[in-house]
Amino acid sequence: MQIIQWIIAAGTAIFVALVGFFQWRTAQEKAALDLFDRRHAIYQTIRSAVGKMRSSSTGFDQAREIEFMEAMEQAYFFFGSDVERYLRQLWSDILDVRTADTELPATIDPETRRKVLEKRRTALERIGQFERNGQPLFARYMRFSQTVRGGM
Repeated sequence: MQIIQWIIAAGTAIFVALVGFFQWRTAQEKAALDLFDRRHAIYQTIRSAVGKMRSSSTGFDQAREIEFMEAMEQAYFFFGSDVERYLRQLWSDILDVRTADTELPATIDPETRRKVLEKRRTALERIGQFERNGQPLFARYMRFSQTVRGGM
């Protein structure tokens, strides 16, 4: 009789341990997914800003600036210093293009105009290299270590 009680107690303990393990694993996976979602939202904001700058830099208004700056602030907590440095450079390039867009209509001097256009062109080229330079930086933080199980 004692052996049966011992077997039942051991079986119950093993069952409880398994349930605890699966709950822990589920919580870990949920935390990873939540982190991915927050990082992806930041990435989407940055990608949207880059797309707007490439298609129509004059359409990058103050609301977009605020949105980009908020994403930069959030990125500080969700990504490493490499992404933070990249975003600071990207922000500097966006400001260079926006400043040039503002100054060009009033610039009459050909030499000044050439310098402003050259600075704008260089900044737009760096912005346009987002897929090559920026996207891989973000991807390092957004890849899952586990693959998705088949049959879904």
